[in-house]
Amino acid sequence: MSLCEIQRGQLTGRIYSTSKGFYHVSTDSTKPIHRQKQSFIQWILLIFIEIFLPTGYPNTVSSDYLAYQIWDTIQAFASSITNALAFSAILEGMGVGDEKASVLSATFVWLIKDGVGMLGRILFAWFNGTGLDSNLKMWRFYADILNDLAISLDLIAPFFKHLLLPITCLSNLSRSIVGVAGGSTRAALTQHQAIAHNMGDVSAKDGSQETLVNLLALIVNIFLLHTIKRDRLLVWFLYFMLTTLHLYANYRAIRTLQLRTFNWNRFVLLCEYYFRNGQIQTIEYINRHEPILREMYQSIRCYVGIQLNENHVQTIDINQFIKNHFSILYNQNSKRFDVILMDNCDDGDLIKCYFLLQYLIDSKRFDQFLVTSSNISWVDIDRLQTTTAHLYQDFLFKSQQMGWDVNQAKFLINNYRYTSK
Repeated sequence: MSLCEIQRGQLTGRIYSTSKGFYHVSTDSTKPIHRQKQSFIQWILLIFIEIFLPTGYPNTVSSDYLAYQIWDTIQAFASSITNALAFSAILEGMGVGDEKASVLSATFVWLIKDGVGMLGRILFAWFNGTGLDSNLKMWRFYADILNDLAISLDLIAPFFKHLLLPITCLSNLSRSIVGVAGGSTRAALTQHQAIAHNMGDVSAKDGSQETLVNLLALIVNIFLLHTIKRDRLLVWFLYFMLTTLHLYANYRAIRTLQLRTFNWNRFVLLCEYYFRNGQIQTIEYINRHEPILREMYQSIRCYVGIQLNENHVQTIDINQFIKNHFSILYNQNSKRFDVILMDNCDDGDLIKCYFLLQYLIDSKRFDQFLVTSSNISWVDIDRLQTTTAHLYQDFLFKSQQMGWDVNQAKFLINNYRYTSK
């Protein structure tokens, strides 16, 4: 097999690969033909890349892939060790090694805690499934905090054997949320990282990396558990040290992500900068300044996808609602915007809706766009769009130029939508 070497549009040589290494043949007669030998270290590195990194790396994954995977590997290693400490503590709490312990009672506790965990997974996915897409970073970090909380509960279980059942149930409930949040956000991250329609390959290689980390942690755990035995002071020292490393590595991993889609936090930051400077900030800057543990605070709250009531029906302009696929209401008493959505409101409509909301909030003087009826007013969307048409098109164009994905949105909205007949 040969590869053409091109510099500044000109063919400068060919590279031939054989079982004995690589040969570089220059097209310039003044340069000698030379052989580039493949060292043992290079051979090992190539094998490692083929086994654990997606095919075509780095051209088939996002630019933040390697940095994220490194920090994710560190946190996974730390978590594997603390989980082993927790498992040992649970077995001790259930009476393993104690002649007075009952096998039946230990089995009962184990089954009950597993059942609580299963119910927790179902309920959490029901209550907060949509939030995992819009607040990926936040829930990724919350999942790691809950994981460490579950481990701490397992470690205190041997001290309160009379409370073993509620402690282990609470621990497994936390782990159930970790499983749902971690698995869902991992799937979203895989979609972000796989830029060459290679989600299956990226996901499979991520599984291989995780398996390798767990295997290394297993070797360390065998040595560690044999060494510390029942030294509780050393166990707690290791727990605090590794938990600190775990949370720090997770924070760094999340901060390396360069997500291109709009969620509430990133969109607010982007709009605020645009309205002040007329320019679009970079993906790197917005992701670096995006809050992780909370949503962006604004003086006027926005609720999108609300349920219609009788006052809303009497207030809004139905024709504008049907034409624009959404309608914006302003509640003067609670100082909030409520948005009603049509069933055919797509991501493009949502991005426009959120842009108009940010424009209204930023201008602070939006009375000119309000049609008042008692304490609830509706926004004249047609008039507002006429005023902001050029601004919105400029925003979309510049955002696309900076690499932002303007075709899909990850906003957290309620489920109520309406259709016209």
